[in-house]
Amino acid sequence: MYAATARSYTHRPDTDWMLERSQRDASVEPASAADLNDEFAVRLLDGKSFACRGGETVLRAALRAGINIPYECASGSCGSCKCRLSSGRVVPLWPEAPGLSDRDRAKGDRILACQSVPISDVAISVRAAENLNMPVVEVHAAEVVGKERLCESVIRLILRIPARAFFLPGQFFILEVPASAGRRAYSTANLPNCDGILEFLIKRKDGGKATGFLFDWLNVADRVTVEGPYGHGHLRADNERGIVAVAGGSGLAPMLSILRRPVDWAFGGPIDLYLGANNTKELFCLPELAALEATGANVRVHLVLRDEPASWLGTRGATGLVGDVMLAEETGLHGKNLYLAGPSPMVNDILARTVRAGLVPANHVFFDRFV
Repeated sequence: MYAATARSYTHRPDTDWMLERSQRDASVEPASAADLNDEFAVRLLDGKSFACRGGETVLRAALRAGINIPYECASGSCGSCKCRLSSGRVVPLWPEAPGLSDRDRAKGDRILACQSVPISDVAISVRAAENLNMPVVEVHAAEVVGKERLCESVIRLILRIPARAFFLPGQFFILEVPASAGRRAYSTANLPNCDGILEFLIKRKDGGKATGFLFDWLNVADRVTVEGPYGHGHLRADNERGIVAVAGGSGLAPMLSILRRPVDWAFGGPIDLYLGANNTKELFCLPELAALEATGANVRVHLVLRDEPASWLGTRGATGLVGDVMLAEETGLHGKNLYLAGPSPMVNDILARTVRAGLVPANHVFFDRFV
């Protein structure tokens, strides 16, 4: 049971973190509260430009303007949105973000678009890709309407935003986590809906401030800030290809969202989901998986345990690494769409053994790499 003492963790612009000037990055400047009320122009290498609202990151402003600049995690860890600041000034949301190396910081002009808030007009060296007509990224004050422990290490967190929940199945949102934990990305497990409901499956990280807060302190009726949707690893509308989905741990969240849509659409399949866990104690959402199989939509769920015999799981239970099992059982990958979500080592290994080996065309593999 979780106490229902309501508290608000809604984000407000706070300039304290802006006042510590970086000694290693000349692009980082202190900012005053007045700067947060301004609007600045961001110009790209190819001449495109867009407006960035006060307190808004370069990445969020670009996506809001329909400009698709490179990114992956949107939370400062992966470095995919790293670019060069040609002119102007920015402040970082997370000065120590691991997406920048020590060498990047020493150069003084490398920034992460997902962590950089302009405090003047800026120019950045990055090329925008083709506009994919993605949902607009928005910020909402969300209410916690449900929290449930699914196993020792995973909770289901349900938020409600004051708008329709519009996202593509498989996309993720950024939660503003207080207690100095910062911003963290979590994928939706449900489908878009008019009720404003966002469902997340969150795995506790050892020593993690963010998951520690979400598990131990966040209660039903509390309010938090949520920003999104983000992510390129979403479901593609391609009814002529089968689907193979591979999830590691809480990577099941985006895979549930992705598979629930074809089931909802009466997709002809086949649809195969491979879920990997270390042991039986880490398995969760088994009723939801059984419900998917029971729809008659040609869904097959394969449960893979790394450290325990899986014979009790039935004919589609296996022991080993989830990537090994998937590759051993899927002989027609070239004609299917492959979706991956979970820890980076798992995703990287499967990408190397499928795309690089020519088993699946690169434009038919979509992934959400947890960092």
